[in-house]
Amino acid sequence: MKAVNRRRMHGVYVVEFAIIGVLLFTLLFGVLEMGRLLFTVNALDEVVRRGARLAAVCNVTDLEQEKVKQRAIFNNDGEDDSPLIANLTTSDLTLAYLNENGAEVLNPTSDNGFRAIRYVQLRVDNFTFDLLIPVLGGNIDLPVFRSTLPRENLGRSVEGDTEC
Repeated sequence: MKAVNRRRMHGVYVVEFAIIGVLLFTLLFGVLEMGRLLFTVNALDEVVRRGARLAAVCNVTDLEQEKVKQRAIFNNDGEDDSPLIANLTTSDLTLAYLNENGAEVLNPTSDNGFRAIRYVQLRVDNFTFDLLIPVLGGNIDLPVFRSTLPRENLGRSVEGDTEC
């Protein structure tokens, strides 16, 4: 009699594992995705902080602005894709020079514009986080990441313009 019950029960274990396994793996992948999301949020926060700091001390020319963006996303010169954050490029970053009222200085490279700069701001707008969970695959739109710092020397010193 016991042998008959064991054969019938053998299939029950497989069904139980299938139910519990789906829940377990869904929970596991959810925890991994939350970890990736938190890493991405913290990395984007560091990107805007780092970029604003670089912009505060680097020259205001267009070439230097591109270098600031490249270095903000942890790249060397000439690369536009971030090796650290998937789908982040320099075109996702917005660098602005602000006057004392917080309005954008339209021509920061001119002498009058340079004198008007009081703050530098770097923003990441409309960044989308791609989920890798097979069943729930989708996107999460992250909020705006912004860092505003007071200007420092903006690449100018007593010796003349300096490069970053």
